Amino acid sequence: MSAKNKPALLLVADTFPPKVDGTVRFIEEFVSRAKDEFRITALAPNFSGNKKLPIKTIFLPISKRIQPLPDYPTIKLSWSNLNKIKQAVKESDIVFVQGPALASLLALHYSKKYDKKSFFYLHVLPWELFEFSSSLPLRRLLAWLVKKMFLHSYNDVDNIIVPYSRLRDKLQEEGLNAKSAICHLGVDISRFKPTKNKTEIRKKLKLPLNKKIIGYVGRISPEKNIPTLFKAFRKLPGQKGLLLLLVGSGSKKEEAKFKKIPNCRITGFVDNVQEYLQAMDLFIMPSLTETTSLATLEAMSSGLPVLATKVGYIQDYLVSGHNGQFFPKRNSSILSMKMYHLLSDKISCQKLGENARRTAAYTFSWEKSIQRIKRVLKRES
Repeated sequence: MSAKNKPALLLVADTFPPKVDGTVRFIEEFVSRAKDEFRITALAPNFSGNKKLPIKTIFLPISKRIQPLPDYPTIKLSWSNLNKIKQAVKESDIVFVQGPALASLLALHYSKKYDKKSFFYLHVLPWELFEFSSSLPLRRLLAWLVKKMFLHSYNDVDNIIVPYSRLRDKLQEEGLNAKSAICHLGVDISRFKPTKNKTEIRKKLKLPLNKKIIGYVGRISPEKNIPTLFKAFRKLPGQKGLLLLLVGSGSKKEEAKFKKIPNCRITGFVDNVQEYLQAMDLFIMPSLTETTSLATLEAMSSGLPVLATKVGYIQDYLVSGHNGQFFPKRNSSILSMKMYHLLSDKISCQKLGENARRTAAYTFSWEKSIQRIKRVLKRES
């Protein structure tokens, strides 16, 4: 197909490389698998050290003062940014929004104004991010108002794409009337796989060879509930033989809580997440809110036993006693007890890890996921 005959797709995001999160990983996978079928232009915040993707990208300057949602910097509300968004929407056939901050909402506004086909992939639930990260009085009431605002915006979209059916059902009960499609995300099982030599991986990463490593991958932010993991870790006996490994980054305030703790290491953002997962013995996802949690799927694909809270899609693909275990939100005592039992039972750990790998390999595939999304975009446009 010639370039002129390809639909012009505007990919709107509120997070972008070099950041490392589930939305960014989806963007990278989508671009690599869809760039031959669409003329893709990205509209994204202008982070320091932005990593280039093989598509045209329009960068929007960000505000250094306003950030209502953690890890989603707001673009500057300027005439320059408004004109960039407006013009990009005008020149597109399809507007594919990743959400959940100002750039996405403005793109949806202009999509409706200029009668462009619009699609929104629901990567996060912004009202839950707001509720769990805000310290404002009446934050639950404010979160409810945020939900109503976003549901109103979603209903102006031609198609809302959600990662699992339970979420769509819940949103429809709460007022979502827009057409919707279910397209779950995937895992690169050739990249995220068990290692045959954990010792060599640890040597490469300069991690201790003779300690049990309990790990987490993701943002270090309030909604991820890292303090519960830390409290549980500190309750484990034999601290000298343990390491808590946090692969990710966050605000200086959040990171400072953990950096001075013995037997705790924070890596910051890294490009080789798969190697850090291969170095771990146990993976913990203590989050208060998730949609899919790609980090959990990637840990499972790496053959790790997983302990997670029962949130989002995790409660569907994680089966307690088969490929992982659950623990109650904010309950450090039960988490500590479960971590201790698994670390003490090599056979159970191995069984859970093997089944976790099978779940990821057989059920989740980027190729199938992106193909499904491309069909939705083409069918509705």
